[in-house]
Amino acid sequence: MSADEKYYTDEKHLGTPPYDEKGDVVVSAVPVEEEDLETTHIGDHHLRRDLPPRVVSMIAIAGTIGTGLFLGSGTALTMGGPVGMWLGYTFIGFGVGFMMQSLGEMVCYRPNVGSFLEFGTKFVDPALGFMMGINLTLQVAFGVPTELAAIATLFTFWDPNKNHAAAYIAGFLVLTVLVNIIGVRWYGEIEFFFACIKVATLVGLMIFGLIADLGGIPTNREYIGGRYWRDEPFNDNFMNIRPVGLSRFCGFWSVFTKAAFSFSAIESVALVAGEAHNPRRTMKMAIRTVFYRIVGIYVLSTLIIGLTVSQYSPLLLTSMKDGAGTAGASPFVVLCKQMNVKVLPHIINAVVVTSALSSGNEQMYALSRGLMGMARNHQMPKIFLKTSKQGIPYAGVLLSALFSCLAFLCVSEGSNVGFVWLSNLSALSGLMTWICICVCFIRFQKACKVQGIDRNKFVFKGFLQPYLSYFTIIFFSIILIFNGYTAWIPKFNVSTFFASYITLAVILVSFVSWKVIKKTKMVPLDEVDLSGGPREAMIGTRYDPMYNGATNNVYA
Repeated sequence: MSADEKYYTDEKHLGTPPYDEKGDVVVSAVPVEEEDLETTHIGDHHLRRDLPPRVVSMIAIAGTIGTGLFLGSGTALTMGGPVGMWLGYTFIGFGVGFMMQSLGEMVCYRPNVGSFLEFGTKFVDPALGFMMGINLTLQVAFGVPTELAAIATLFTFWDPNKNHAAAYIAGFLVLTVLVNIIGVRWYGEIEFFFACIKVATLVGLMIFGLIADLGGIPTNREYIGGRYWRDEPFNDNFMNIRPVGLSRFCGFWSVFTKAAFSFSAIESVALVAGEAHNPRRTMKMAIRTVFYRIVGIYVLSTLIIGLTVSQYSPLLLTSMKDGAGTAGASPFVVLCKQMNVKVLPHIINAVVVTSALSSGNEQMYALSRGLMGMARNHQMPKIFLKTSKQGIPYAGVLLSALFSCLAFLCVSEGSNVGFVWLSNLSALSGLMTWICICVCFIRFQKACKVQGIDRNKFVFKGFLQPYLSYFTIIFFSIILIFNGYTAWIPKFNVSTFFASYITLAVILVSFVSWKVIKKTKMVPLDEVDLSGGPREAMIGTRYDPMYNGATNNVYA
């Protein structure tokens, strides 16, 4: 906290040391901006703090419910079998939950624009912050066209003419841009509406699946129970690998990438902190329950899918071959067909379209705010800091729209090929982001200890830290390194290898380039900038103006 920051007087702390040792000096220990976080609607760089807690909480719940779960789970089932799929999603879910605990503590400590991108620069090394920014750019820049490509293929469920794909992509691209430029309040309300639809549909499908498993659907009274878990828990013929044990393990391992794509951009909820009203309280509410929401949504959904749909189901395999990328390839639709329920597939397809649109909206939002954070740290042109009268960073939205044109690749290469390529790139970028967030937290935790800041006084404190951060770094790093093993089976495939590792290569080059060009060094723990935290945690530290004697004495 710089010495030239202005502090103001109030009567709130009268008679309460250390603010007024003589009883006649009343000086707040925090800048005006920090004190006003609970009430102001003006954020950093003219952003608007117009997102209420209910909107942020719902975005945190449903922000990642999209094509990865509705469509990707079918591919995951054929890869790993019911048990392999469930274990893959569960392990990734726990890892993501642990990562969000780390992120939540840092975001609630310093809720501003840039979020975890700024943490990399301030807590570790400016080169890491730049690398995280480039990685986020790749992640969400690939994420938006992935969702648009998915929408184009979803419409083939009703319109089999693939020549219309470009028109659908163009139409929904325009709609996505409009949602991101009408103002953050309306953006939040639209996302709240989409989130309610997604959550309600998913809960309804889980109930439907449980009833179907128990033989309670009037059109099909067959009792399934745990048959598929017992008879075919894993994929015994994954890529024709032998022996069977190795085939099962490789199939299970391949689920990790699909699961990672399903959770991709879940950390982007932290970027909302710069536009959330009363951000510390709002972000605490949103992130605290993310772990339980992950369990409720992903773990239970994949459990129900594995109980009710066989990995060898002719309906599933045929749908994935003939209608890959449409709701026809969704295991939920396959279940509806098995139960002879004819209306639900159309409803599911419509919901998946809205889910893809919602996910695309959120990732375009994340990119524009992430670029603001980078520009604030002198890692991107200052134009990305400029906002419209509605508080919209229009330059970032425009750049995201340009990246979104990658979705048109699916028109020439085939919709499913384009979707698979872009989803893999987005998933791998997400893994790298999660690793970097945990690295930032470890440095943050150590800096707090060195500088005498009591984490017990934080608004939100992650549990079992920093041990869970170390575990998450190791776990996600192993997945990231070995995710491309299929490029060598049965013979080397350049396309698969490129999709598996190009993201890793680009972000490592960005780290080395920034470090060499800017000659950056790792920030010493005692020099890490921990300003901007809650008042209670600042008392008695160098960030407390009374402790430093840097106060403006005001006598009553």
